[in-house]
Amino acid sequence: MSFPNDRTYTFDANNVLSDNAAAYAASGYLQAGGADGVVDLGGNQGTSPAQQARIDAMAVFDVTAITVSGTQTYQIDIVVSNDPAFLTGNVAAGGVQLGKGTSLRVSGAGDSVIGRYELGFTNQVAGTIYQFVKAYLTAANTPSISISAFIVVLPEP
Repeated sequence: MSFPNDRTYTFDANNVLSDNAAAYAASGYLQAGGADGVVDLGGNQGTSPAQQARIDAMAVFDVTAITVSGTQTYQIDIVVSNDPAFLTGNVAAGGVQLGKGTSLRVSGAGDSVIGRYELGFTNQVAGTIYQFVKAYLTAANTPSISISAFIVVLPEP
């Protein structure tokens, strides 16, 4: 789905975090194909030292439906890890909060609406480079949100 005045990104099916198959009504990792949407940024973590490049990227969230009739909040965090199962060593690399304006952390915020939300991030946090990426949704107060999401690697300046 395209939204007016939005930047155009080249879509890569290997970089999908959420396929918008169903609305999210609870907290959890975004899903693609019925499983957690995980993106492998490549590299060779099995060598010493690990061979992994720093990657600057944009997480693109296309919100196609969102409930903001009460006090709903939706925190979407980009999570990076060197564990493909995301059982240990997970680190937040950035996040965006959506929802009812009066319930958001930003003073005087307006209600979130359908549209495209972009979140720039890197896989290098505090000097460590991470290979895997997921997006975690923390949803509260009878939430319902529909999202398609993907990652785009940004070109070097």
